Amino acid sequence: MENNDEVVMRRTGPSGLEVSLRHSDPSQLHDWASDGYRSSEEYLFWSRKVCGLACLQSLLHGWTDVRLSIGELLALAVEWGCYVVEPSGKVHGLLYRPFMAWVSSQFGFNCQLVEHTPIQVSARELRPGQVMIASVSPEIRDPNTYEPRRGGHLVLIYAVDDGVVRFHNPSGYSHNSDSASLPMHVFERFHANRGILVRGAS
Repeated sequence: MENNDEVVMRRTGPSGLEVSLRHSDPSQLHDWASDGYRSSEEYLFWSRKVCGLACLQSLLHGWTDVRLSIGELLALAVEWGCYVVEPSGKVHGLLYRPFMAWVSSQFGFNCQLVEHTPIQVSARELRPGQVMIASVSPEIRDPNTYEPRRGGHLVLIYAVDDGVVRFHNPSGYSHNSDSASLPMHVFERFHANRGILVRGAS
């Protein structure tokens, strides 16, 4: 995630348009080959769409001996229908139900869909060995954002204590991507009231 700052800047130019990168060669942004991508173009196409897979990869590293690159996870996710790519190139996903079926079948995780549920309620289910992949606005990286939209990005909530939500943000800035925290009332502004509770294999 050390290159997140540059990729984030690329995505958040004026009016939502992408702005120029400091590096003209996309391969300088990231070691895309080590992440299992076939080309820098494939990496740039998918880099803003695999936040859920980054959450899954963290769980695999923490709970299992499975070591799969994002590219390998992406190939499996597409095979299971977690992403649907239209001929135009538009991507639908991460689709929750196919994702839940996949990770339950392949990795033995127990998944529970959460919908129409505020974070104050779903947070009660969090405990050691159970986390939540939560739908939030990508603007959560900037907590002072005024009237953020909700949804469009996934983060991994691993703890809620003393009114503070602690989470991994795959597209956070380099200083707060691995371990971010926000007061619950602030996190709530970005939360879409949906996600997936995930429990490790027993």
